[in-house]
Order: sequence, then structure tokens, then C-alpha cells
Amino acid sequence: MVNKGKKESNALRFKAYKAIKEKIIYLDFKPGEKIFENELAKTLNVSRTPVREALLMLEHEKLVACTDSLGFIVRRFSAKDIEEYFALRKAIEDFVIPLVVEKITKEEIANLKANIAEGKRLIGHGGDIRAIIRCESEFHELLYRAAKSDILYDTILGLVDRFQWFRALALSVPEAAGSSLSHHKKIIDLIKKNDIEGFKQMMHVHLDEARRRIIALPGILL
Repeated sequence: MVNKGKKESNALRFKAYKAIKEKIIYLDFKPGEKIFENELAKTLNVSRTPVREALLMLEHEKLVACTDSLGFIVRRFSAKDIEEYFALRKAIEDFVIPLVVEKITKEEIANLKANIAEGKRLIGHGGDIRAIIRCESEFHELLYRAAKSDILYDTILGLVDRFQWFRALALSVPEAAGSSLSHHKKIIDLIKKNDIEGFKQMMHVHLDEARRRIIALPGILL
């Protein structure tokens, strides 16, 4: 009975953890927004305890913060946080790009083109933000896989949630998805030309544009 009770408790905590994290990453809960534990418990059909435990896990991951006056809120960022995040992204991309140009296959290029076609379809049909974010994320995942570096990919897996969150923030700005898609098209052209430096420059433009959008969002900065 004890083991069964513990398993049920763990399952409820994980259910709450996944649901709250998804709401944060896909901006149902925005940076600086208060999280109401009772409402979440009711929505998820669980007691308040697994919700509180899930929030403590997310606090450890720095997705939420606990304040004396408001309780749990979605974490906001300092300008330094954002600059360091994009500096890290640039370092990763600069490492990935020569490997991609060297090792990418025709099939992988075809998959990238199919991803762009899907992105264009989603934008043209007013696709929901989650579908657009997933499509954008898939494009970058396809590039990382094309590098064929297990160590690199394993490292990136530990950063996926943060990548997804910042991507969602950048894409929440009107016209951002269309601009990002145009960058992706140029990236494929540069890969086909074996233009490593051009690819790096385009990726820097891509990341710099996302960084500026995020910094300009109201309420995002501490």
C-alpha cells in the first residue's frame, strides 16, 4: 500500500510538473505572471500538494520564482540573462554549422525543406502559436541531428526547454514567424552552397533578431 501510494503521489506530481511547464514554455503563463495554485489544482484535477511540489521543481529549474508578496510567479529575466543565453546559442551554432555543412545528407536537406513548407502552411492558415513553435524547433533539431555529434546532441537535450521558451517569446511578436521562416530558407541555400561563413552570419542575424524581440517585450525584464 505504501509503495502504491508513493507511486500515485509521484505520478500526480509529474502530471502537474509537465502541465505547468508546458503552460510556461508556450506562454499560457507569461513572465512575471502570478501562478494561482488552487486554480491549477482544480484545472488539473489534483490536490494542491502535487501542484506545490511541481512548482518547487520548476523553481529549481529557474522557470518560476517564489516571492514573499506574490507567491510563485513565472520567472522574469535580467538583461544579462538574455545576453548570456544568446551568447551560448551563438557558441553552439558556430560549433554545429561546420559539422552540418560537412555531414548533411540530401534526405536531411529534403526534411528541412519539408519543415519550411509546413511552417509556411501554418502561417498562411493562421496556425496556433504552439504548432508554429514546434515547427520552428523541429527545424533546429534537424540541423543538430545533421551534425551527427552524439555529445553535442546530448548536451543540447539538457537545454531544450529553455530553447523552446525563448523561441516562444521571440515568436510571440507579430510577423516574427514569417521573418524566421525567411531566415530558414536562406540557411538551406547556404548549406547547399557549402558556405560555412555565410551560414554563421545568417544564424547570427537570426539569433540577434530574436534577442531584440525578446528584450522589447513588455514586462519581460526585471
